[in-house]
Amino acid sequence: MSAWDDVRKALETGDGELTARLVAALDEPGRRAVAKELPGELKRLRAETRLGFLEEAHIHALLVAGAGTINGAAAAATWLCRADLRPRLHIDTITALCRWLCDVTSRHPDEWRADVAHRIAARIQVAEEGGARWHIVAALVTSAGAAVPVTDGFVVGWAASQTRAQTLGDDPFLDALVPKIFEVDGVGAVLSREAVQGAWNMGPEYSWSIALVGLARAGRLERGVLLDGCVNRFLRGGTPHTLRWFVQLHDALETTDDEVVARVRDYARLLPAAPSIVAELALREVRRADDLGRLDEPLFEEAAGAVLFRPEKKFLRAALSWLDRTARQRDRVDATLRTVAAVFSSDVLDLQERAVRIAVKHASRAGDAVRAQIRDAAEVLPADLRATIGAAFGEIATAAEAAPEPPGPPPFTPRESPAPIGSLTELVDEYIASVRREPPWRTVERLLGALVEFAYRDLDGTMEALRQAMSEHVPWFLDRDGGSHLYSYTNQRWVELAVWRHLYQQPTLAGDARNSFLSHEEGEGHGFWPRMERFLTWRKHEAAFAVGKLPVLLATPTEGSGHVDPDVLVGRLERLERAGLQPGPADLTQALLRLPRDIDASVTARAKGLKSEAGRAVASWLAEGGLADPDVECRVLDQPTHTLPGDKLRFSHHVLAPVEALDHPDVARLCAFPEEGWSEKNLHPGRYHLSFWPSVAPSHREIVAAHLVPQLAVDEAVDYGYGQGAVLLDLAEADGPTGAATGTILACSLTSRDPRERAGVVEALLAFSGRGHLPAAETGAALGQLVVHGRIVLSRAVKALTSAADAGAHADVWTTVAAALPHVLPEPGERAPAGVPDLLALGTRVAETTGARGPIPRVADVAARGGTSRLVKESARLHRTLAT
Repeated sequence: MSAWDDVRKALETGDGELTARLVAALDEPGRRAVAKELPGELKRLRAETRLGFLEEAHIHALLVAGAGTINGAAAAATWLCRADLRPRLHIDTITALCRWLCDVTSRHPDEWRADVAHRIAARIQVAEEGGARWHIVAALVTSAGAAVPVTDGFVVGWAASQTRAQTLGDDPFLDALVPKIFEVDGVGAVLSREAVQGAWNMGPEYSWSIALVGLARAGRLERGVLLDGCVNRFLRGGTPHTLRWFVQLHDALETTDDEVVARVRDYARLLPAAPSIVAELALREVRRADDLGRLDEPLFEEAAGAVLFRPEKKFLRAALSWLDRTARQRDRVDATLRTVAAVFSSDVLDLQERAVRIAVKHASRAGDAVRAQIRDAAEVLPADLRATIGAAFGEIATAAEAAPEPPGPPPFTPRESPAPIGSLTELVDEYIASVRREPPWRTVERLLGALVEFAYRDLDGTMEALRQAMSEHVPWFLDRDGGSHLYSYTNQRWVELAVWRHLYQQPTLAGDARNSFLSHEEGEGHGFWPRMERFLTWRKHEAAFAVGKLPVLLATPTEGSGHVDPDVLVGRLERLERAGLQPGPADLTQALLRLPRDIDASVTARAKGLKSEAGRAVASWLAEGGLADPDVECRVLDQPTHTLPGDKLRFSHHVLAPVEALDHPDVARLCAFPEEGWSEKNLHPGRYHLSFWPSVAPSHREIVAAHLVPQLAVDEAVDYGYGQGAVLLDLAEADGPTGAATGTILACSLTSRDPRERAGVVEALLAFSGRGHLPAAETGAALGQLVVHGRIVLSRAVKALTSAADAGAHADVWTTVAAALPHVLPEPGERAPAGVPDLLALGTRVAETTGARGPIPRVADVAARGGTSRLVKESARLHRTLAT
């Protein structure tokens, strides 16, 4: 029996320890023989698995065999870094693996092992965060007595390596890697757990920040390295998450006065743009240097000016207190006034008032040049504050010219529909891309339409081309015993389902899906699904059945909005009639709903020549002008969605969309709302294809919005996000009336917790506004009611509306704010919801911009109450603006 036979048996059983013993005992010819066989053995072992993934024991044994028999350092490192041999990180098993690797490589010189270790370290990615390969490198470096690798991946791995803080001083990598933790991105994220939980809450034995400070105190580390490292890390920038641990370390160092003064210019550089947690630290240290009398005037103006331009109000208030307190103490009244003048342009009334008070307080000591600067800056103040400045600094000139007309929202530019797929090669490429990542609905429609057309011409050739491409690029999809087809069903992957059905000759479920659409149940064992989703499921299965049987789908969009060109639709029907074929009923229903609102008379006349049942239905639809717009109702109720007896749901909104289409019962069934049978099982919007819904009825977006209200105007959607921005943008690009349902979704979505989702909603709002279709009053009314009922966070909506105003939608934002205010302003003795003063301030700003006039009674009532609260002041300010 050869040496390879023994090693192969050990590999087959996954016995790493036996493999290590056998490999260590090999002579040079034996090692060469084993190394030659390893690639083929790896391929054979993978082929015997169901999905090509080896068990952990086999991975360890193969790694040991390769490390002990491959002579070249580069080749050995490549073997140890193979993606199909990546071990998992389990401390017990990885410790054994590292011991075996050190044993089988001990025959090599230290330089060889160091070379292998450094080559592996260069391939460790930051995202691995101390994975198994880091432990392999650490073991090889230690056993070889080699220089410590300082690659980004190795440094991050060290930070994540579960080294106890209490033994950190004995860590062999400490001196080499401590300076690097401040230079490598990724370390802060790894150490963020300690920062979030707090060093002492975790226990001193786990806190690296406490340990590093202790080592510096004991002289084991240089204190300056830690302090300068923190400051330099702050200067490089980052997010609160990635910088929090460094802030904690900086605070634990308890800087001395001399250390602060030596670094005060760096602290000042952090003030303009650093995350809040860093800026707070920097401001504290700059003020400390100032209290020591070690802050020169130019640096004072730079630092104070930077703080005053930050968006957080807490910094502005802190800076104004600092400026006021030190103006005379430090004999820098002119510098203080120059800085304070920047606050005159603030949108926050109480900050403006405070800045004016500070300016007036120090006016007597101001120089002539600064007095002129204050008068110039005061031109933007409200009339009463401008008068106060004028009394202290001299008469203020009024603007000679009227303010220019504010720009409107950006012009609406509809998205174009992608060009049809022109070749089988293009279809295959697009299909493989869609398998790897779920595509948007426009891509799905384009792919589905192309699949139907190419399969009708040559079903076997089309399927074989797709099968070959999948075998090469996504082989898991062809595994009949795997989970890929279950994934297609449960996640409703459209094109993949059609392809899989034909590759494996699976029966169609179009009939079951049709029955589900007609009933209230999605199917046996499933809860109720919204009817619009059930329609999409029916259409999906029907389209899968059409592959190879029909030459074209009627409903494939020709416009980016989801519409189908009427002339193209008539042409598709003529093509079906020539072939003696009928479209599927779901395809026909979808095509009808995708027709535009305005139809050319010539198309209507051409449609009269259609002879098939489907052709006559389309001709009748065109002649009657399509679906009439229903009167959609949507009201915010006083209670959140809750469960009634029998698991029935009472929604937080009353929604009604009565749709009549006597000649087209499927259209009426699909579009009407509400439906019966809603239960606790309904509220799973994350599993629905909500992004498809606007394209179901692109000429009747308020109907779609009515169906979307129970999905997107709920706490779950606001907190976690379900693509509201994309859905609303598609509604904005669609046609038809907009009203309370659209406004309700907009109001809720403007308060989404995810800033990226809110940005998408703002983009949609601007598209509505750019087309002149924004239901601004309805959005404002829903916003106010939702705030009063405690369902949304007003401050998020204010930020989103401010962004919309900044982009030019001043008039619509004013209408929205004006409609919301009567709902959110409190009765005497009641407390206003959080964020109302900010909403009032935004209202004042856009009212001034648009020239809005005419009092709002509720605003006037609050303004008349008197007092010093910001609510009253902002109400009075808005009331004056509207009355001027």
